[in-house]
Amino acid sequence: MKKILSALLCFLMALSLVGCQQKMTSIEVSDGVEFKLVDVLEVDNHQVNTVYYYFLASIENNSDKVYHMSNLVYTLSAPSKDGYKQINPIDQFKTIITNDVTPGSSTYTYGYIGVPKTEDRTIGLYVKAKDSFIPFDSVKIRTIEDENVTNSDQKKFVVYSDEYYEFEVDAENVTYSYKDGKSTIDGLLINYKNKTDSRLVIPYLSPTCVIDGFRVSALPDADKLKAMSLEEISQAKFESNGMGAKTQPIKTETYGYQVFYLDPNQELTAHIMFEAEDAIPDFSAKQKNGITITINSPAFGYKQVIKVNY
Repeated sequence: MKKILSALLCFLMALSLVGCQQKMTSIEVSDGVEFKLVDVLEVDNHQVNTVYYYFLASIENNSDKVYHMSNLVYTLSAPSKDGYKQINPIDQFKTIITNDVTPGSSTYTYGYIGVPKTEDRTIGLYVKAKDSFIPFDSVKIRTIEDENVTNSDQKKFVVYSDEYYEFEVDAENVTYSYKDGKSTIDGLLINYKNKTDSRLVIPYLSPTCVIDGFRVSALPDADKLKAMSLEEISQAKFESNGMGAKTQPIKTETYGYQVFYLDPNQELTAHIMFEAEDAIPDFSAKQKNGITITINSPAFGYKQVIKVNY
């Protein structure tokens, strides 16, 4: 009887220890190099029943050697009966801030994953080389709702505001310019504000721009058109085979929009520029509405359209 009681007591003690184990928040990925989860944000989109997780993790190098970030291999995974399974997401993005971490310094890795909100699962960062898993809920997960996002027909407006963040779009001074066959749209500002005393991951907005116009090289006298000033080309007639040239949607390259995190109480303005080589809008159109900026956020299910004067 004593043996049975002793065995039962040992079993209960072991069960208690397992139940009290804390979730892992960091992994030593190399001697003296720690991979640590810093912040996690959950964005709930009730309209399409999805959830996005944004994460920020630090890499602290306390060794005497340079740590190359190419050595850090991790996946966004969840526990399964067979270990840890990589998730098939709706959307996913991962990036690093710097390529190398010198001794005594640190850097960050940033990312997000979007999944259907159909089941409860523990998502986190899995380092296969160490067979170690950092669940997102090992830190306090902050939650924001798509219902608090604002659409506006104004050129300057607050997209989102809560106890953590404020995001503001300012398109009041957006301008169009043309030089050497290249169209440039400049002056879009997106301001990000951290209202807290903690470092926060940012669900940054993704602006895009499309020009409904022409490829300069496809027009007659293309070399002459490329050498023109904006004033000159805005007066030109665009024809092909004696008829008005047909416009097409031309995507621009976007620069300066990614903001991954903010330090405590930090405020930062992203200055955004769009460029399209070999492209011009249709200056002869009666309505000058051929340049369209779209502010996007897949997580929020947000899309805001802004027309640019030219």
